Amino acid sequence: MRSVHFQAFVLAMCLSMAVGTGTPSPTCNTIASATTTTTGTCAAAKNTSNNNCQLFGVPDAKLAKAAASTTTTTTKVMNELRGGELHEPETLQETEDLVLTAATNRQLMVIDFTASWCGPCKAIAPLYKELSEEFDGEVVFCKVDVDENPDTAAKYSVSAMPTFVFISGGVVVDRLMGANPAKLRELIEEHM
Repeated sequence: MRSVHFQAFVLAMCLSMAVGTGTPSPTCNTIASATTTTTGTCAAAKNTSNNNCQLFGVPDAKLAKAAASTTTTTTKVMNELRGGELHEPETLQETEDLVLTAATNRQLMVIDFTASWCGPCKAIAPLYKELSEEFDGEVVFCKVDVDENPDTAAKYSVSAMPTFVFISGGVVVDRLMGANPAKLRELIEEHM
């Protein structure tokens, strides 16, 4: 079921790019042509051009249901990325949604892996918040408590706090272990 939600998320992203035009976006066409297609159509897309809708070989009813539930999540995540706020995803899925949306928006994403008991984490937290306001709209800043969201910490192989993971285009491009304000700013500017 998880892959159906991801597939629906990609479909929802394609649809959101075509809103108001009545035609599929070039990105959607690229995704469709790069994906193995089967005989499915996409009733949820309200699109007469099947080349965008035969995305993943998922039956129409399943895809339509997943797309309907995922479109709300997609819209929420995309709206969240518009401000310079500090995001605090509570699950691995929420983190992955933010990573995908940041990649789609061609934004750098920085995840601060922290813990409530970590002294250096507390020391650098005010600077991290300032950076999220300074780079408003250009960089997505997330804060993940490793005790509350261990799956995300495991996915990114975090073993010491604070660890800052830099993600561009959905790929980890750098990491910084420790509370080093000058290096944190340097890496943000380097990867923007």
